[in-house]
Amino acid sequence: MFIEEHLRELREQRYAPRAWLVYARRVGAYARAEVLANPGAVRSIWTAALAFFAAAFVTAMVMSVVWDRDLAYHFFGGTALWMGGAFTLVTLFVSLLRDENGYRLSSLNVPILLTLLRVSLIPGICLFLLERHFMIALVTYVLAATSDVLDGFLARRWRQITRLGTVMDPVVDIVFNLAMLSGLTAAELLPRWVFWAGAARYGILVVGGAGLYLFVGPVRIRPTSFGRAAGVVMTSLIALYTLLWALRSDVAMGLTRLTEIALGSLLLATTVQIVLVGWYNLRVMTGAIPENGRIVEDVRWRQR
Repeated sequence: MFIEEHLRELREQRYAPRAWLVYARRVGAYARAEVLANPGAVRSIWTAALAFFAAAFVTAMVMSVVWDRDLAYHFFGGTALWMGGAFTLVTLFVSLLRDENGYRLSSLNVPILLTLLRVSLIPGICLFLLERHFMIALVTYVLAATSDVLDGFLARRWRQITRLGTVMDPVVDIVFNLAMLSGLTAAELLPRWVFWAGAARYGILVVGGAGLYLFVGPVRIRPTSFGRAAGVVMTSLIALYTLLWALRSDVAMGLTRLTEIALGSLLLATTVQIVLVGWYNLRVMTGAIPENGRIVEDVRWRQR
């Protein structure tokens, strides 16, 4: 996402405003050159966008005929705008569409398409939560969560790991989980303190990772077993919480408080863990302490 050869010059000039402008122009020129150098990949991205657009339109038509016309309008409008922005960003980062050996790829593979499917489902899930259609929101959420499991599995099984997919997957996870927490909070189902715990967790991950890359040196962010396990537990708790609201029985309503406490506690605990691990990694990368190679962490922040 960052271009290291230009970042070195930015660091040498101590991040002066003029140096930032030069860096931005160079990054823009680099992105433009990569887009022109790989027209097949660009066609593949926007062909996928057209297919997703058509699927959203058909879904909205069905919703309008058999369910709720106004809901269908909002669903299609929100999804179309959201997908336009998402596919534009993917196009700007087409330089990352390379295999593990660094060779350009001329089309999107199945794992990346599954990741983009998860992105495309975000507006619909949030809308269903806001309109209090909890069962439909749950079904859509489970579909998105299943695509999250499949994209990584297929990428490893079919040896279709790409740099773009490696970058997209954790970013989409952050956006997806934040959107779910936002939707539940906006629908007045989830206490605000749980949302802010999640916002703190993901904000620290994004800002901390970008800060280490910009100000310390090139890093490689990789998921760990602990991070995957925490993600599975968090996904399960969100799904359970949505299911409890969908059931609306006395027993289910009695369990919502317990579930929201568990979700909030998990977010708070992992936020503290990320801060401690980030601080440790910063000291290792700056040479303040030697690296022993044995760290329990959520994300590995390592110099290349």
